[in-house]
Amino acid sequence: MEYNELLNIYRYQIDTLDKELINLFSRRFEIVEQIWIIKRENNIEALQTDRWEQLMKDNIEMAKELMVSESFIRDVWNRVHEESLNIEKK
Repeated sequence: MEYNELLNIYRYQIDTLDKELINLFSRRFEIVEQIWIIKRENNIEALQTDRWEQLMKDNIEMAKELMVSESFIRDVWNRVHEESLNIEKK
């Protein structure tokens, strides 16, 4: 197989995974909106520090097991968390 063909196969897989990631983020943020409704109705603060710290710890642990960079996971999850808080502040 020529290297271009092989590259195209891998690039197609990456493109497919990227679309899946975007769909997963969309679904996640829809759930965040539902959580915010519950929090708002019950006068609960958007930021739940204990929950956030545990989530980050669990995700970093999983990343390490899967050989994914801790700094990458921290960066991504901090941004996901920031977006979630923005949704909850609408």
